[in-house]
Amino acid sequence: MGKRQLILTTSLVSTLFFMPAIAAAQLNAPTADAVGQSGTNPHDPAVTTAVGEANAAPQAGEATGGIQDIVVTARRTEESLQRTPIAVTALSSQALVTAKVENVRDLQQTAPGLVIGRGSAGSDGFAFIAVRGQGNLQPILANDPAVATYIDGVYVARPSTGLTDLQDIQRVEVLRGPQGTLFGRNTTGGAINILSNDPTDEFTVLVKGEYGNFDNKSVAGTINVPLAEGLAARITGSFRDRDGFGKNTLTRRPISDTNNRFIRGKIKYDAGGIDIVLAGDYNKTKNKGQQVAIETFNPAIVPAAFQPGLRAALLTKHRWWANQATGTAVPAGAVFPTLPADVRALYGVQPFNELETYGFSGTVSGEVGSLKLKSITGYRHSKNYALSDTDASSVPLLATYAGSASYYLSQEFQVSGEITDSLSFITGAYYGKEHGYEFSRSQIFGGLIRDSNADATNKTYGLFAQLYYQITPELRAVGGFRYTWDKRDTILHNAQVLGLPYNAAVAGTPTGINCTVTPTDPVTATTCNQAQNAKFNYPAWNAGLDYQVTDKLFVYVATRGAAKAGGWNLRAGGLPAFSPEKVRDVEGGLKVDLFDRRVRFNTALFHTWKSDNQAIVNSFVPGIGVTQYIQNNGAVRIWGIENELTVVPYEGLTVSANMSLQDGKYKKGSFNEVQVVAGSGCTNPSGVVNGCVVDLSGLPLLQLPKSQFNISATQRFPIGNGNLAVTGAYAFVGSQHFDAVKAADQQSAATKAAYAVENRFGKIPGYGLFNGRIAYKLDEPNLEVAVYGRNLLNKKYIARRFPDLYRSLGISDAYVGEPGTFGMEITFGF
Repeated sequence: MGKRQLILTTSLVSTLFFMPAIAAAQLNAPTADAVGQSGTNPHDPAVTTAVGEANAAPQAGEATGGIQDIVVTARRTEESLQRTPIAVTALSSQALVTAKVENVRDLQQTAPGLVIGRGSAGSDGFAFIAVRGQGNLQPILANDPAVATYIDGVYVARPSTGLTDLQDIQRVEVLRGPQGTLFGRNTTGGAINILSNDPTDEFTVLVKGEYGNFDNKSVAGTINVPLAEGLAARITGSFRDRDGFGKNTLTRRPISDTNNRFIRGKIKYDAGGIDIVLAGDYNKTKNKGQQVAIETFNPAIVPAAFQPGLRAALLTKHRWWANQATGTAVPAGAVFPTLPADVRALYGVQPFNELETYGFSGTVSGEVGSLKLKSITGYRHSKNYALSDTDASSVPLLATYAGSASYYLSQEFQVSGEITDSLSFITGAYYGKEHGYEFSRSQIFGGLIRDSNADATNKTYGLFAQLYYQITPELRAVGGFRYTWDKRDTILHNAQVLGLPYNAAVAGTPTGINCTVTPTDPVTATTCNQAQNAKFNYPAWNAGLDYQVTDKLFVYVATRGAAKAGGWNLRAGGLPAFSPEKVRDVEGGLKVDLFDRRVRFNTALFHTWKSDNQAIVNSFVPGIGVTQYIQNNGAVRIWGIENELTVVPYEGLTVSANMSLQDGKYKKGSFNEVQVVAGSGCTNPSGVVNGCVVDLSGLPLLQLPKSQFNISATQRFPIGNGNLAVTGAYAFVGSQHFDAVKAADQQSAATKAAYAVENRFGKIPGYGLFNGRIAYKLDEPNLEVAVYGRNLLNKKYIARRFPDLYRSLGISDAYVGEPGTFGMEITFGF
C-alpha cells in the first residue's frame, strides 16, 4: 500500500469508527471546531472571533470602540484568549497580512520570547525556532526541535516542514512555556499552532497579485465552493518568483533568490453532529544558494594556497549581500575517474537549495450523549537537498551536500466532556511514526567527497488526560498528566569516499576500509551498517489555578513539566544515545482589560529548570578523533517576564506592543567536556589519555536574547466608500549566541586565542527592523490596494553566525538578513 493510500485509508477508518456512535446519538447541534472542555467561566461574556489590525492586535469593536475577544485553541479547545491560563500570542488572518508574515520565520517580529534562526551549514530550508531559550540548532532525524509546530492539529516533525507558506490562514497561536500534557513531547519551549481556514457554505473568490523590487512577483488565490447541503470545498494556492538579494561576484549567479509554489485543498462535511474535514497541501521552493559570507579565517590552519581566495572573498563583505561561493571542485588523482557517473556528477556543482513538503489530514469530530469525540489523522512528508559552500569563496575549502527525506504518520483520539457541573475533562491517545534518511556529504580541500548518511525510524506513543474543576464560579483548578513511550532505531552507513565499495581498502580510516562506522553486519561492497536502537519513556504534567477577579481581570499560576525526546548522533558513529531533555517551570500571569476595553495588558512571569540538557560538545572519541556531538550534559535555569499591550485610544487607532526580558545560566559545575591536550597528563572519568575536563557552566545559553521589543500602530481613516489603513511597525531583538566555547587551562596560548575568536564570532549583535504598510480597501467592490516595505531603513544585520569550524578548518561564517524590500499588492474578492 502506498503512503498516500495509507493516509486516506486511516482517515476513512477514523470516520467509520466514529460515525456509528455519532449517528446513533442523533444529535443535530453543531460542534465547535476544536473538541475539548473549554473550562471558561460560566459568567464570561460572549466570545467572538476578532480580526487583528497590527502585529498581534485585535480589532476594535464596532459597537463599543473597544477591543474584542479573540478565540484561541491553545488548550486543544476553543476559549477566550483573556480566559486562557497560559502565555499565548494570537495572530488573526488580518494581523498576518498587515505584518507581512508569509512563513514561520517571519513570526519572530510578532511575539515576545520567540526567536528564529535562519541559515545553516547545510540547507537554508529550516526554521530554528526557540522560545524562552529552548531551541535546537541541530534538529536532524534522530534529534528533535524544542518547539513543536502544529498545522490544523497535526504535529510537524521536521523544522523544514515548518516553512510551509502561511496562505489563507485563520489564526496562528504562539504558545510559550512547556505544553507537554496536551501537545506532547518536543514542546519544552512551547508550540506554534497554525490553523488554516475551513470551507464555508458561501461561494467566495479571493485573488491577490504582488510586485516589488528584486523583480518580486507573486499571485495567490482562494476559492470556496458549496457543493451540497453541509458539504463545501476550499482551494488556495500561490506562486512566487524573486531575484536574488545579491550576486556571486565571480559567477554572477544570484544569491538567496526564491522560486516557490504552494497549494492547499480542504473538503468539509457538516451533517449536524458529525463534522469531517479532509485536507491536503503541497509546497516546493528552491533557490541558487543561501546568503553565506566568510567573516574571518585562521592563517595558522588554512593552507597557504587557499588564503588569497579567502582574502578576496572577505573583500566582498562590504557589499554585504554578495559572496564568491563556487561549490564543489573537480579533484585531481587516479581515484576520481573510477567513481560511478552519478557520483562524478556531484563534483563541479554550484550552490543550490531545494525543499519539498506535502501532507494530508483527516479530522472527524462529533458528540455522543454528553461526550465530544475527535480523531485527527495526519501524514507529513518533507524532503530537502542542498549544496552549501561553507567558506563562501572561490577556493575548495569546504562544500557540503546535505539533505534528508522523511514521512511522519500520526493518529490522535480525543474524548472530552463534563463529569459534573463543576468537573470536566479531556483525555486521549496519540501515535506517531517517522521514517526517513539523512545525509551529509562533504568535500574538504578539493578532495574526494566523504559520505555520512543514516536511516532512522522513530515511533512514539502517548496517553494523556486533563481535568478542570470549578471550585467556585470564579476560581478554577486544572491538573493534567501525559506519559510517552519512544523507540528510536537508526542505521549508519558512513564512508570515507562516496562511490567506492564499502569494503575497498582506504588508508587513514579507523577500520582500514571505506566503511568508517563500527559495523554490526559484515561489511561488503554494498553493505556498511551500524545499527543503533534505544527506548525512552517519560512523563509530562500540568497543575494550576486561575481566578476571575473581576469581569475584566484574570490571574493564574501554573507549574508544568515536559520533555524533548532522546535520540542518536547520526554523524559520529559509536557514541551512546542521548536521553530525553526534561523541563519544569513555574509561571504566573495576569490578563486585564481596562477603560471600557480600550486597553489590554497581558503579562507572564516564568522560571524554568532544565535537566539532562542536550548539549553540543566538542570532545575526543576513540576511533573517531575530535568531533562535535550531542550528549546529556548540564543543568539550566532560565527566567524572565513577557508583556503584551494593546491600546485603542480612540476609534480608528490601534497600538500594539510586546516585550520580553529574560536571562539564564547553567548550574555551576554541571556542564563540562573533555579536551585532549598532548603532554598535559590530565585524567578524566572516561579514561581518555591527556583528556582535560573543562567546566563549561559559565558559558552563555544559545538563542536567548536578554531583551526583545516589538511595537506597531495602525491608523484607519474612512475615505469615500472605503478605509485607508496606515501601519508602522518596529521590531528589535537583542544580541544572541549561536556558539559558545571555552579552552582548557592547559591549552597553548595559540589555541586559547582560537577559542576566543570562535567565541567572538559566535555572537550576533542585536538589531531592529522597521516595516510599514499603507492599504486602501473599498467596501464595494471588495478591493484592496496596498503598498508595503520591509526593513525600510535597509538595515544590515546578521541573522546567524556559524564559527563552529574555526578551530578545525579555520573559517567562520555569517548568514546575513534580508535587505530592504518594498512593493504593491492588489487583492480582489467576491
